Amino acid sequence: MLTFRNTTIVFFILLFTLNILGMLWFPVHYYYYIILVSLYMTLSVSMSFFICSGYHMKALCNAVTEEKVVSITFDDGPDPELTPKLLDQLKTLGIPATFFCIGHKMKGNEDILKRMHLEGHLTGIHSYSHSNWFDLFSPIRMRRELEKSAQTVFEATGRKPLLFRPPYGVINPMLKRALHGTGFYVIGFSNRAWDTSSRKKEIILARIMNNLNPGDIILLHDTVPETIDIIKNIAEQIKQAGFRIIPLDQLLNIPAYEA
Repeated sequence: MLTFRNTTIVFFILLFTLNILGMLWFPVHYYYYIILVSLYMTLSVSMSFFICSGYHMKALCNAVTEEKVVSITFDDGPDPELTPKLLDQLKTLGIPATFFCIGHKMKGNEDILKRMHLEGHLTGIHSYSHSNWFDLFSPIRMRRELEKSAQTVFEATGRKPLLFRPPYGVINPMLKRALHGTGFYVIGFSNRAWDTSSRKKEIILARIMNNLNPGDIILLHDTVPETIDIIKNIAEQIKQAGFRIIPLDQLLNIPAYEA
């Protein structure tokens, strides 16, 4: 299996081999070292953007099942205006969702977190800052963000979350070290609407339905007005396709909160 650990082992074996050849007076041009290091770095960096690859660490991206069930998740909230409107619709539709919330946005919006909890939705964390530079933070700083976000959810709901989705869906060795021993489940996605890129309602809906499979984790954003506008259409078309929308912890058979 292609993983960061296995790639690193092969890299050092090849590097050692080049050094041995050089010591035995075989002509080893420095270009070979440049090529080897470039390949190693390019692979490791590029694979960071594929959360479901398992290259750097394991992420739960879908359920392995033939049963026609899916879960809906929302990132980047809570938004003081849009998230309550979304909750109104979800309540009317009678469907559960999981919200991966940004820590600094939770501050001052604790009432929204409480409502999520009381209405049967799950709350996960999506870092505290959601900084563009999050992936370059030290493991210690990353871990502090996760703990601070989890504590904010706990103070609002009385439950400490175990579900974490990395900002931008990016994973790397620093994040793996930050998560070690924390108990967080890294949650990815298998059906992405890209609703922050193209906000045309028909495109958002088509992307979901054209790629819908049993066990899917659907990624949407409760910060996109167009998504809120068509959540009813999304839910109805999913059901018309014979699928049920169930809670994420039930789909993956994992706990959403600490016992």
